[in-house]
Amino acid sequence: MRVQFLKDTSKAIIDTNVEDTLLVYKEGYKIPELKNIKYMEFNKFKTVYSELHFSRLILIGLNKIITPANRCNMVNDFMQTMTRNIPKISIDTAPFVGEPWRLWYHYDVTNCEKFGVPHGYAIETEWKKWFYRDTNFCRLSADNVKMFISDTYSDLDKLTTKFDFYDVEDKYIRRYEATKADVINNNNNPSPKLLLNKLLKRCNKFFKVSVNYDSYRINNKKFLLPNLGIYRFVVEENRRRMAIYNAVISTSER
Repeated sequence: MRVQFLKDTSKAIIDTNVEDTLLVYKEGYKIPELKNIKYMEFNKFKTVYSELHFSRLILIGLNKIITPANRCNMVNDFMQTMTRNIPKISIDTAPFVGEPWRLWYHYDVTNCEKFGVPHGYAIETEWKKWFYRDTNFCRLSADNVKMFISDTYSDLDKLTTKFDFYDVEDKYIRRYEATKADVINNNNNPSPKLLLNKLLKRCNKFFKVSVNYDSYRINNKKFLLPNLGIYRFVVEENRRRMAIYNAVISTSER
């Protein structure tokens, strides 16, 4: 399988009979011990990639290799567009970290995606429209994503994190509305996402809870949260991300 999401990346399924294979890994990931394969840490690879010759490229840790901050680096263009004729395998411990649009990189790099988008900004834009509820359709939704991915293997367990709400007293509702107004009125031309994050941070502190958009990753945990707008939004987003995560790993060919 060209895309593998594994509990232990050292257990990756790799054919060692392919000549001139280079395995590039991000520091911190477990590396398989294989014969007839060259190994290189990504920080070195990104300084010498233009001088290398290989017939197959294996990447371990792409979630941390390509990030929103460095996606325009030339080494990423090399891996994505300048080596389309070279077989590649992407191995990681999760389909994505952060926002789910980032799973697109695993499939774009390995030439087995069907999203039909030219670059990461395009799939990110589609995701943002869905995140802000400007559209009801997104190729990354749990119902749709399985139509756009292929050649995947995973041994990850499905996530089962639970979220529930409790009603709050009127005085806390008034406090919440005042906090929301203060966040909006004291930020000049902020993005909606920034406002949401600031409101969430202040509400978490006041209600003494710890929840964010990635809380679904704390598997088997049950969150009990105030029944307020910010928490309803964050819970819906957690459920979306968990559903996408579970859809990707369950679509995998085991």
